[in-house]
Amino acid sequence: MRAPPPDASRRHFLKVGAGFSAAVACAALFPTLTGCTSADTPPQPGMAFLRPADAALFRALLPAIASELETLGAPAREKRIAEAVKNIDGTLAAMGQNGRNELRKLLDLLSSTPLRWAVAGVRTSWDKATPDQVREFLQRWRASRFATLNAGGVVLVKLTSVGYFVVPDTWSASGYPGPNP
Repeated sequence: MRAPPPDASRRHFLKVGAGFSAAVACAALFPTLTGCTSADTPPQPGMAFLRPADAALFRALLPAIASELETLGAPAREKRIAEAVKNIDGTLAAMGQNGRNELRKLLDLLSSTPLRWAVAGVRTSWDKATPDQVREFLQRWRASRFATLNAGGVVLVKLTSVGYFVVPDTWSASGYPGPNP
C-alpha cells in the first residue's frame, strides 16, 4: 500500500520559504564577495540614517501614498517630497537600535534589484518606478499571506504617511486645520 502524497499546500509553502531563504542568502553573500557590502554605504549627505537607495525608495513611496503629490507642480512636489524624506530620516534616526536594525534589513532587501523584483514585483529601480507600480507592490504585500510582508508594507506606509503629513503644507489635504493658536 502506497503512502498518501504530501499536502500540496505544505509543499508549496516549503518551496516558497526555501526560495526566500536562498534569495536572502545570495543577496547577503554576493556583495560581501565583491567587497561592496551595504554596511559600507554611508547615509545620504544631509541624512542621519537613510542611504541613497533608501531615500529613493521613500521618494517612490510618497506619490503612491500621498496621491495629492501627483496634482502639484514640479517645484512644490519636489519641496514636499524632500521635506517628507527628511522627516522620515529623522524618525528612523531617533528609533531604538533594534528597530533600526530590523528596518535596515527591510530597506536592504528592497534595495537589492533581484530581491526587489522577486518580493516586490518592481523590476525598475525605485527612482524609475511609477506610483501605480508602487501601489501594486504595496497592495500585494497588504494582501500577502506572509505576515512578514504584511508587516513590512504597514511599516513602509506608516513611515511614509506620517513623514509626509507632518509637513505643515500638507495639513489641509488631511483635513487638519493646524495647531490651536
